[in-house]
Order: sequence, then structure tokens, then C-alpha cells
Amino acid sequence: MASVNRVYRILKDLTNKEQKGFITPTVFNNFAYTAQMNVYNEMFTEMVKAKQLKRQGFNPSRDKSLTKQTREDLSYFTREVTVEGDGGFFTKPSNMSKLISIRKTATSDTTGVVDRDSIELVYDTIKLDDIIGSHLSSPTNDFPVALISRDIEVFPSTVTQIDITYYCYPGSIDVNSEFSDLPPVYSTVLAANEFSFDLFNSRDFMLPDHYEPELVAEMAKLIGVRLRDQVVQGYAAQEEAKK
Repeated sequence: MASVNRVYRILKDLTNKEQKGFITPTVFNNFAYTAQMNVYNEMFTEMVKAKQLKRQGFNPSRDKSLTKQTREDLSYFTREVTVEGDGGFFTKPSNMSKLISIRKTATSDTTGVVDRDSIELVYDTIKLDDIIGSHLSSPTNDFPVALISRDIEVFPSTVTQIDITYYCYPGSIDVNSEFSDLPPVYSTVLAANEFSFDLFNSRDFMLPDHYEPELVAEMAKLIGVRLRDQVVQGYAAQEEAKK
């Protein structure tokens, strides 16, 4: 995964101002989460672009497919949780960024066949009213419908448990390769009168390591504006133009 240590060192080399303390761990950590979010959101933009190229016949095939590569990268953020409801109301996961799908929690009948019905997603209350009021498409226990708003409301209310598949917000990864919702952090430890990288208290970005150049560019953009550093801003502008 993308290393906070490598990204931090590259930024320090870029500014060449280590002795002045401009790129301190505190400054780096203040912008790390925002930079990661910018790269994360750009991944969804790249997915749209890849689909457009595919329709135009310019998307490479097999392992070089831009769509496949982006989906693989987004798979790091795919989560599925089981949520119990109350009267048809379900609370969204606190770390949910984008909803993928909702299904009824898997059950099995007397023959051992697993029933995991998909739930139709509706984002418009007017459309939901039309569905509920229809004699043909009114929700049933076998064909439920979910209204997605601040919470999730499933019709009919006899559905008491659902499985939510979603993309989570990017967090961080610790030294034990454990995922966390906490933001990435560059930490230091004092040894022999010098501050050095603290591996055990730092948390890497929750992005594949080939996104490190994008993270450096995003960090340079944010830090360059803060420091009014034309060199850093120029680097960020050049990297942005390459996309």
C-alpha cells in the first residue's frame, strides 16, 4: 500500500526545505486525509472515463483494460455488513461512502436453497409512492424496495435484516496490515537526539502503492498553496496536466 514514509520523504526532497521545518509531520498529517480523499474521488471519475473509452472502442482488453484496473483498485474499499432494522428502518454504516447494493440477509429453505433476494433501490419519494400504490409493482417480501435517504427504509417492513454492500471512505493501514477508519499518519520517534520515522505508530494510506505519485501531487498542491511556494505549486500543476 502507499507508504506515508515514502510520500513524506519525496515531499521533503521536492521542497528542499527540511532545515526550515516547513514540511513537518504536523503539516503533512493535516493534509494527508484530504489528499487521499481527492485521489479516491478521482478513481470514480476515471471509472466514468474508462466506460466512455470502452464505448468508443479505445479501451484496451483483458489485463490492460482501464475499467478492470480501476475496479481492482476500488475493490480495496468494498465492504459488506449485515444490518438489523426496526420497523423497516435501517441505519447506514458510518464509514459508507457510496452504496453498491442491498440484499435480504441470506436464508435457506427446507431444501437447502439459499434465498438472497436483491432489493430494488429508489432515491425518489415520488417514484416510491408510485411503486407502493401500484397493484402490479407493490413491494412484497420476495420483491422488496428500499428508499435511500438519510437512512434506509425497506418496504415491506417485514424485512428485518439486510446485507449492505458499499464503498467505504478511505482510511489507513497499520504496521500489522490491519485496516482502520482512522486517517493516515506520519509519526516520528526521538532516538540518539534525532527524530526518525516511527513505523509502529504510523499508518499508511489506504491506496495501492502505484497511487503514490498522485498522492505526492495532491499533497504538493495543498502544501504549495499553504506555503506560497511556487516550486511546489509548479510541480503540482505539471502532474495535474499529465492526467
